[in-house]
Amino acid sequence: MKTILVPTDFSKEAENAAKYAMELASCYKKAKVIFFHVYSIPTMPVADVPLMPGPFDEMETESNKLLKSFATKFNDANIDTELIVSQGFVVDEILFLQKKRRIDLVVMGITGAGKSKNLSGSNTISVMKSSKHPVLIIPVDTQFKKPERIALACDYTATVSDEVVQKIKEYSKLFNAKLLIFDILRKAELVSYEKAVAEVNLENSLEEIEHSLYFPSGDNVPEEINSFIIKNKADMLIMIPHNYTFLRGLFHHSNTKEMALHMHIPLLCIHE
Repeated sequence: MKTILVPTDFSKEAENAAKYAMELASCYKKAKVIFFHVYSIPTMPVADVPLMPGPFDEMETESNKLLKSFATKFNDANIDTELIVSQGFVVDEILFLQKKRRIDLVVMGITGAGKSKNLSGSNTISVMKSSKHPVLIIPVDTQFKKPERIALACDYTATVSDEVVQKIKEYSKLFNAKLLIFDILRKAELVSYEKAVAEVNLENSLEEIEHSLYFPSGDNVPEEINSFIIKNKADMLIMIPHNYTFLRGLFHHSNTKEMALHMHIPLLCIHE
Protein backbone atom coordinates (compact mmCIF):
# COMPACT_ATOMS: atom_id res chain seq x y z
CA MET A 1 0.00 0.00 0.00
CA LYS A 2 1.36 3.40 -0.96
CA THR A 3 -1.35 6.05 -0.58
CA ILE A 4 -4.24 6.37 1.88
CA LEU A 5 -6.94 8.97 1.22
CA VAL A 6 -8.74 10.47 4.21
CA PRO A 7 -11.68 12.72 3.25
CA THR A 8 -12.76 15.04 6.06
CA ASP A 9 -15.53 17.47 6.93
CA PHE A 10 -13.81 18.14 10.28
CA SER A 11 -16.49 16.23 12.18
CA LYS A 12 -15.86 13.94 15.14
CA GLU A 13 -16.38 10.95 12.86
CA ALA A 14 -13.86 12.21 10.30
CA GLU A 15 -11.32 13.01 13.01
CA ASN A 16 -11.56 9.49 14.40
CA ALA A 17 -11.13 8.03 10.90
CA ALA A 18 -8.05 10.21 10.33
CA LYS A 19 -6.54 9.03 13.60
CA TYR A 20 -7.15 5.41 12.56
CA ALA A 21 -5.65 6.03 9.11
CA MET A 22 -2.44 7.41 10.60
CA GLU A 23 -2.11 4.38 12.87
CA LEU A 24 -2.70 2.14 9.88
CA ALA A 25 -0.10 4.00 7.81
CA SER A 26 2.46 3.40 10.54
CA CYS A 27 2.10 -0.34 9.89
CA TYR A 28 3.31 0.14 6.32
CA LYS A 29 6.70 1.21 5.05
CA LYS A 30 6.69 4.49 3.11
CA ALA A 31 2.89 4.91 3.25
CA LYS A 32 1.48 8.35 2.47
CA VAL A 33 -1.70 9.88 3.90
CA ILE A 34 -3.66 12.50 1.95
CA PHE A 35 -6.09 14.64 3.96
CA PHE A 36 -8.82 15.80 1.59
CA HIS A 37 -11.57 18.40 2.10
CA VAL A 38 -14.30 19.27 -0.40
CA TYR A 39 -16.19 22.52 -0.03
CA SER A 40 -19.35 23.40 -1.90
CA ILE A 41 -20.36 26.79 -3.27
CA PRO A 42 -23.95 27.60 -2.26
CA THR A 43 -26.31 27.74 -5.21
CA MET A 44 -29.11 30.28 -5.40
CA PRO A 45 -31.10 32.16 -8.07
CA VAL A 46 -29.12 35.22 -9.17
CA ALA A 47 -31.23 36.45 -12.11
CA ASP A 48 -29.02 38.72 -14.21
CA VAL A 49 -26.73 39.72 -11.39
CA PRO A 50 -23.12 38.64 -12.07
CA LEU A 51 -21.40 36.47 -9.45
CA MET A 52 -18.46 38.02 -7.65
CA PRO A 53 -15.37 35.77 -7.33
CA GLY A 54 -14.26 37.27 -4.02
CA PRO A 55 -16.37 35.15 -1.63
CA PHE A 56 -15.40 31.97 -3.47
CA ASP A 57 -11.72 32.75 -3.05
CA GLU A 58 -12.38 33.32 0.63
CA MET A 59 -14.08 29.92 0.88
CA GLU A 60 -11.04 28.20 -0.59
CA THR A 61 -8.67 30.11 1.69
CA GLU A 62 -10.75 29.29 4.75
CA SER A 63 -10.99 25.62 3.73
CA ASN A 64 -7.21 25.42 3.42
CA LYS A 65 -6.80 26.93 6.88
CA LEU A 66 -9.28 24.50 8.41
CA LEU A 67 -7.63 21.51 6.74
CA LYS A 68 -4.17 22.59 7.88
CA SER A 69 -5.43 22.96 11.44
CA PHE A 70 -7.13 19.56 11.22
CA ALA A 71 -3.99 17.83 9.94
CA THR A 72 -1.75 19.26 12.68
CA LYS A 73 -3.59 17.03 15.15
CA PHE A 74 -2.02 14.01 13.49
CA ASN A 75 1.58 15.09 12.96
CA ASP A 76 3.96 12.16 12.64
CA ALA A 77 7.49 12.71 11.39
CA ASN A 78 7.61 9.13 10.11
CA ILE A 79 4.54 9.45 7.87
CA ASP A 80 4.41 11.55 4.72
CA THR A 81 1.21 13.63 4.54
CA GLU A 82 -0.37 15.90 1.95
CA LEU A 83 -3.28 18.35 2.13
CA ILE A 84 -5.70 18.83 -0.77
CA VAL A 85 -8.75 21.09 -0.97
CA SER A 86 -11.28 20.90 -3.80
CA GLN A 87 -14.58 22.52 -4.71
CA GLY A 88 -17.52 20.42 -5.87
CA PHE A 89 -19.67 17.51 -4.77
CA VAL A 90 -18.06 15.36 -2.08
CA VAL A 91 -18.55 11.90 -3.58
CA ASP A 92 -17.67 12.98 -7.13
CA GLU A 93 -14.48 14.69 -5.98
CA ILE A 94 -13.39 11.70 -3.91
CA LEU A 95 -13.91 9.31 -6.83
CA PHE A 96 -12.11 11.68 -9.21
CA LEU A 97 -9.10 12.03 -6.90
CA GLN A 98 -8.91 8.24 -6.59
CA LYS A 99 -8.32 7.94 -10.31
CA LYS A 100 -6.04 10.95 -10.53
CA ARG A 101 -3.72 9.94 -7.70
CA ARG A 102 -4.00 6.13 -7.78
CA ILE A 103 -5.28 5.88 -4.24
CA ASP A 104 -4.81 2.45 -2.62
CA LEU A 105 -7.29 2.86 0.24
CA VAL A 106 -9.98 5.35 1.28
CA VAL A 107 -10.60 5.68 5.02
CA MET A 108 -13.86 7.33 6.10
CA GLY A 109 -15.83 7.64 9.33
CA ILE A 110 -19.38 6.80 10.26
CA THR A 111 -21.43 7.23 13.42
CA GLY A 112 -22.56 3.62 13.57
CA ALA A 113 -25.63 1.95 12.07
CA GLY A 114 -25.81 4.64 9.39
CA LYS A 115 -27.49 7.28 11.55
CA SER A 116 -25.39 10.24 10.42
CA LYS A 117 -26.44 12.33 7.43
CA ASN A 118 -23.18 14.24 6.86
CA LEU A 119 -19.89 13.08 5.31
CA SER A 120 -19.82 10.37 7.92
CA GLY A 121 -23.12 8.93 6.74
CA SER A 122 -24.68 9.07 3.30
CA ASN A 123 -21.51 10.17 1.52
CA THR A 124 -19.50 7.40 3.15
CA ILE A 125 -22.00 4.80 1.98
CA SER A 126 -22.08 6.33 -1.52
CA VAL A 127 -18.29 6.17 -1.80
CA MET A 128 -18.32 2.61 -0.50
CA LYS A 129 -20.77 1.54 -3.20
CA SER A 130 -19.21 3.48 -6.08
CA SER A 131 -15.48 3.24 -5.43
CA LYS A 132 -13.30 0.93 -7.50
CA HIS A 133 -10.73 0.91 -4.71
CA PRO A 134 -10.91 -0.51 -1.18
CA VAL A 135 -12.85 1.60 1.32
CA LEU A 136 -12.36 1.24 5.07
CA ILE A 137 -15.24 2.52 7.21
CA ILE A 138 -14.40 3.43 10.81
CA PRO A 139 -17.19 3.72 13.42
CA VAL A 140 -16.91 6.87 15.50
CA ASP A 141 -15.97 5.15 18.77
CA THR A 142 -13.52 2.67 17.24
CA GLN A 143 -9.86 3.05 18.16
CA PHE A 144 -7.04 1.45 16.21
CA LYS A 145 -6.30 -2.10 17.25
CA LYS A 146 -4.14 -4.44 15.24
CA PRO A 147 -6.65 -7.02 13.97
CA GLU A 148 -5.96 -10.55 15.10
CA ARG A 149 -9.11 -12.10 13.62
CA ILE A 150 -10.59 -10.78 10.35
CA ALA A 151 -14.05 -11.96 9.29
CA LEU A 152 -14.54 -12.32 5.54
CA ALA A 153 -18.10 -12.48 4.23
CA CYS A 154 -17.86 -14.47 1.02
CA ASP A 155 -20.63 -15.63 -1.28
CA TYR A 156 -19.41 -18.87 -2.85
CA THR A 157 -21.93 -18.54 -5.68
CA ALA A 158 -19.91 -15.61 -7.03
CA THR A 159 -16.35 -15.79 -8.29
CA VAL A 160 -13.73 -13.89 -6.32
CA SER A 161 -11.14 -12.44 -8.66
CA ASP A 162 -7.42 -12.99 -8.20
CA GLU A 163 -7.00 -9.24 -7.64
CA VAL A 164 -9.45 -9.24 -4.73
CA VAL A 165 -7.84 -12.35 -3.25
CA GLN A 166 -4.44 -10.64 -3.37
CA LYS A 167 -5.80 -7.61 -1.52
CA ILE A 168 -7.37 -9.84 1.14
CA LYS A 169 -4.05 -11.61 1.57
CA GLU A 170 -2.25 -8.26 1.81
CA TYR A 171 -4.31 -7.19 4.82
CA SER A 172 -4.08 -10.60 6.47
CA LYS A 173 -0.29 -10.66 6.13
CA LEU A 174 0.07 -7.04 7.25
CA PHE A 175 -1.52 -7.82 10.60
CA ASN A 176 -0.59 -11.50 10.71
CA ALA A 177 -4.30 -12.06 11.30
CA LYS A 178 -6.38 -15.19 10.99
CA LEU A 179 -9.14 -15.13 8.36
CA LEU A 180 -12.60 -16.29 9.41
CA ILE A 181 -14.35 -16.96 6.10
CA PHE A 182 -18.10 -17.39 6.23
CA ASP A 183 -20.96 -17.82 3.78
CA ILE A 184 -24.45 -17.42 5.19
CA LEU A 185 -26.81 -20.16 4.09
CA ARG A 186 -30.55 -19.75 4.07
CA LYS A 187 -32.39 -22.05 6.45
CA ALA A 188 -32.77 -25.56 5.02
CA GLU A 189 -30.22 -24.69 2.29
CA LEU A 190 -27.53 -27.28 1.63
CA VAL A 191 -24.00 -26.60 0.42
CA SER A 192 -24.24 -27.05 -3.35
CA TYR A 193 -21.63 -28.63 -5.59
CA GLU A 194 -20.82 -25.19 -7.04
CA LYS A 195 -20.27 -23.71 -3.60
CA ALA A 196 -18.10 -26.64 -2.60
CA VAL A 197 -15.90 -26.15 -5.68
CA ALA A 198 -15.65 -22.41 -5.04
CA GLU A 199 -14.72 -23.14 -1.43
CA VAL A 200 -11.88 -25.42 -2.51
CA ASN A 201 -10.61 -22.85 -5.01
CA LEU A 202 -10.59 -20.11 -2.40
CA GLU A 203 -8.84 -22.35 0.11
CA ASN A 204 -6.13 -23.10 -2.43
CA SER A 205 -5.68 -19.37 -3.06
CA LEU A 206 -5.29 -18.71 0.66
CA GLU A 207 -3.19 -21.73 1.54
CA GLU A 208 -0.38 -19.62 3.02
CA ILE A 209 -2.84 -17.66 5.20
CA GLU A 210 -4.19 -19.09 8.46
CA HIS A 211 -7.94 -19.39 7.95
CA SER A 212 -11.10 -21.27 8.85
CA LEU A 213 -14.38 -21.70 6.96
CA TYR A 214 -17.86 -21.40 8.40
CA PHE A 215 -21.42 -21.80 7.09
CA PRO A 216 -23.78 -20.07 9.55
CA SER A 217 -27.47 -20.41 8.73
CA GLY A 218 -30.24 -17.80 8.88
CA ASP A 219 -32.63 -15.73 6.79
CA ASN A 220 -31.74 -12.36 8.35
CA VAL A 221 -28.31 -11.68 6.85
CA PRO A 222 -27.38 -8.53 8.86
CA GLU A 223 -28.36 -10.32 12.06
CA GLU A 224 -26.25 -13.35 11.13
CA ILE A 225 -23.27 -11.11 10.39
CA ASN A 226 -23.62 -9.53 13.83
CA SER A 227 -23.90 -12.90 15.48
CA PHE A 228 -20.88 -14.32 13.66
CA ILE A 229 -18.69 -11.32 14.50
CA ILE A 230 -19.60 -11.39 18.18
CA LYS A 231 -19.33 -15.16 18.54
CA ASN A 232 -15.94 -15.31 16.83
CA LYS A 233 -14.57 -12.07 18.31
CA ALA A 234 -13.63 -10.59 14.94
CA ASP A 235 -11.69 -7.31 14.93
CA MET A 236 -12.48 -6.34 11.34
CA LEU A 237 -15.04 -7.29 8.71
CA ILE A 238 -14.20 -7.60 5.01
CA MET A 239 -17.00 -7.59 2.46
CA ILE A 240 -17.04 -7.75 -1.32
CA PRO A 241 -19.96 -5.51 -2.41
CA HIS A 242 -20.24 -7.15 -5.83
CA ASN A 243 -20.91 -10.47 -4.12
CA TYR A 244 -23.44 -9.22 -1.61
CA THR A 245 -26.35 -7.38 -3.23
CA PHE A 246 -27.93 -6.75 0.18
CA LEU A 247 -25.03 -4.40 1.04
CA ARG A 248 -26.89 -1.53 -0.64
CA GLY A 249 -29.60 -1.65 1.98
CA LEU A 250 -27.44 -2.67 4.87
CA PHE A 251 -27.52 0.76 6.49
CA HIS A 252 -31.15 1.54 5.75
CA HIS A 253 -33.18 2.62 8.78
CA SER A 254 -34.94 -0.75 8.94
CA ASN A 255 -31.60 -2.46 9.47
CA THR A 256 -29.99 -0.06 11.94
CA LYS A 257 -30.80 -2.24 14.95
CA GLU A 258 -29.31 -5.35 13.33
CA MET A 259 -26.18 -3.59 12.08
CA ALA A 260 -25.47 -1.46 15.15
CA LEU A 261 -23.36 -4.13 16.85
CA HIS A 262 -21.14 -4.99 13.91
CA MET A 263 -20.46 -1.32 13.21
CA HIS A 264 -18.31 -1.23 16.32
CA ILE A 265 -15.54 -2.76 14.23
CA PRO A 266 -14.00 -1.46 10.98
CA LEU A 267 -15.65 -2.53 7.74
CA LEU A 268 -13.34 -3.00 4.75
CA CYS A 269 -15.03 -3.15 1.34
CA ILE A 270 -12.88 -4.61 -1.43
CA HIS A 271 -14.45 -4.20 -4.85
CA GLU A 272 -14.27 -6.52 -7.81
